[in-house]
Amino acid sequence: MGRTVNWSSLSAYERGRTAEAWLAAFSGALARKDYRHVACMMHGDGYWRDLLTFGWEFRTLHGVEAVLAWLPGAFDRCSAGDFRLDGDCTIGSILEYRETLEFFFRFETEMARGRGHARLLAQPDAPDGAKALTLLTTMQELKWLPQATARNRPREDLSLASRQPDNWLDRRNAARQYCDRDPQVIVIGGGQAGLMLAARLRQLQVDALVVEKTERVGDVWRNRYHSLHLHNETCMNHFAYLPFPDNWPAFIPKDKLANWLEFYAEAMEVNVWTGTLCLGGDYDERDGRWNVRLRLSDGSVRTMRPGHVVIALGVSGIPNVPEFDGAEQFAGPIVHSNSNTDALDVTGKSILVVGAGNSGHDVAQQMYWRGAHVTMLQRSSVTIVSLESSVRPYQFYRDNDGVRPIEDTDLIAASVPYPLLARLHRPLSRQMAEQDKDLLDGLRKVGFLLDNGEDDTGYFLKLLRYQAGYYLNIGASDLIVQGKIKLKTGADIARLEPREIVFSNGTTMDADIIVLATGYQPLQEGVRALFGDEVANRVGPIWGIGEDGELCAMYARTGQPGLYVAGGGLPGARAYSHYTALLIKAEIEGLLPDRRAARRTEKPQQRRPEPADATTPF
Repeated sequence: MGRTVNWSSLSAYERGRTAEAWLAAFSGALARKDYRHVACMMHGDGYWRDLLTFGWEFRTLHGVEAVLAWLPGAFDRCSAGDFRLDGDCTIGSILEYRETLEFFFRFETEMARGRGHARLLAQPDAPDGAKALTLLTTMQELKWLPQATARNRPREDLSLASRQPDNWLDRRNAARQYCDRDPQVIVIGGGQAGLMLAARLRQLQVDALVVEKTERVGDVWRNRYHSLHLHNETCMNHFAYLPFPDNWPAFIPKDKLANWLEFYAEAMEVNVWTGTLCLGGDYDERDGRWNVRLRLSDGSVRTMRPGHVVIALGVSGIPNVPEFDGAEQFAGPIVHSNSNTDALDVTGKSILVVGAGNSGHDVAQQMYWRGAHVTMLQRSSVTIVSLESSVRPYQFYRDNDGVRPIEDTDLIAASVPYPLLARLHRPLSRQMAEQDKDLLDGLRKVGFLLDNGEDDTGYFLKLLRYQAGYYLNIGASDLIVQGKIKLKTGADIARLEPREIVFSNGTTMDADIIVLATGYQPLQEGVRALFGDEVANRVGPIWGIGEDGELCAMYARTGQPGLYVAGGGLPGARAYSHYTALLIKAEIEGLLPDRRAARRTEKPQQRRPEPADATTPF
């Protein structure tokens, strides 16, 4: 090929042949262990992301030299072959590259079947005519340990079953009681992340128990403030194995989602103990098991010995409750936004909401409509995006809703590593800001402190880095512009009087109620509270993009043997629970190398902006 090829000028057949030829050359070079050739099939600015296939880790490699340095160790341990096209090719674009040839492919290793996604750029001077701008390789299933789904679904001999004294319901009730056994895995937290992971583990025939401190599955959403809806669309929030019905609204109300969680747990036969609090535990190095103490709904305490523990408490951890001078003499309630603020009598009351993230805005808006006089205390700048503009990062989920399986859309999303995502969001965030110009100008006029992220990447990268520092406007910003929600900036609370707040700049305000939308401590502190300093230090920081370009300690193996962390929003829980389940299954089967001495050292950026609300899932 001596001239630049326009992919769009080729027929579907020719595109397919081009992709097949590239895959054949790629597979052949790997088989010969010609790693220099393989690396040079990557674009100089290309990214290769691997999820578990070559080393049981999440890896992001950027550039030819990084790929070349990684390949020998990765492929000498776990060779791969039989790379073949999976479906039709499509034409796309990314960054400044107006035409990319995009396709799925399948491949195999000695122990697993894999699936991947590639974006090729036409390179007439390249030996193979094209180079990969992005390449994703993922483990899909262990060859000898497939999921018990579809063609592998359980098949019972009904003639034998009819002779047995117990039926399906009897067996289900016995299974979830754990009278004569311990689970292989305990999942702490019965929200979306915990339930989807437990469902995936069940399909791999791993015995998992979910412990949830609230009284009903779904209360994690049901007990939140009255007006709450998800801030992103249904098209990207489907559950693993069980997508939402087609007639569901675009933005799911919190009680509808809560009921779905309860239905999902029952439909997927997830073993859940509600009203059960994890009191903590310790890891026994001798036999590789945990001693986990649980306080059951009847008040009794039971110690269980699973091989694995998964913390699925979101990524927020323990509520952050600042201390104020004079708090003990303040006459009204001081509550954190994670509590039931709906129970407060706010009509005609003067309320200070401390914090300007998603929770702060939503609580302020709700209380205003309930008849309160609300003031928001903003302590640091925030990224504001209208709900209409905020969907742009998720547009491809909307475009593919009902067109392709959600698993395929998740794979395309995973093919864009986080460092590349940051580059994409610089121009995208500017476009969103331009679209919201009138709203942002109005906020500036009333003194609201705005930013577009420290590197001009907008709200979405703040979500990935801190899960904080932004608000997706569903009306509170308009109320602030109109002066209906008052705004106070440039000061903090100095002390409290019985009915008055004194600020650090000497100003005061009368107040009946204080709501602390002050976020949460890092989840590492939640690990510390449950399992002690040694375990927490081994795990290290949780969430945030590490130096390796992956989320710190999320869904992957941590520095603590037998401990995993699952959390974030619905899309991440759905997509990445697949890999956590494979890791746990492989470890149970003795397929993983021992990593007892390993620990994560990457640290996310440390600044934590205004707290956000979990209604905007990753």
